[in-house]
Amino acid sequence: MPDVILAFLDGELMYGSIPALQMDDPFLEVELHGLDGNNRQALVPAVSLRQIDQATVPPVPVDVDLETLPRVALHFQDGQVFRAHVITPASLQRYGAVWDVIEAGTREHRTFAIPYTALKAAFYVRHWDTRRPADRIAGDSRDRERTRLAEILARRSRSPVTEQVDRRSGLLARLEAEGESPPAAESPRG
Repeated sequence: MPDVILAFLDGELMYGSIPALQMDDPFLEVELHGLDGNNRQALVPAVSLRQIDQATVPPVPVDVDLETLPRVALHFQDGQVFRAHVITPASLQRYGAVWDVIEAGTREHRTFAIPYTALKAAFYVRHWDTRRPADRIAGDSRDRERTRLAEILARRSRSPVTEQVDRRSGLLARLEAEGESPPAAESPRG
């Protein structure tokens, strides 16, 4: 029975053993390894989990060339992204997938299962995007904003001046139409 670390969607961790690292059943029977002597076994629904990590994984052979392995970026529902080199293709099962990977940047060999309910998408990529997530989002939104502003300015420059909105409207426009000068603005007293 492999020892595992169960990570729940709410951030809680549980340590135990399961018969096999697989995602074919909607529930996992876990023999618990904890300091609390009262709990010995748990029945855990797969939909409550973020991922299940196998605690002991054999080391990666030294001769493995990471450049030849496919790259995957696992995007979770909570917004986190896990980047890894895939050793063997994911085992797609009924309630989730089991991954055998080497974590990008660390050469740490990991075997884990991810329920489909916790995974947004698995993207196989050609190369890693080295920008921070905040920079990727900010850069994309700035580009969209610049494009939108350019489109607005282009539309305004094509329209005749008479179609543009008169800045003097409301009460100020009525006062000027009646021949009165607008009252001078008072400075705030402080």
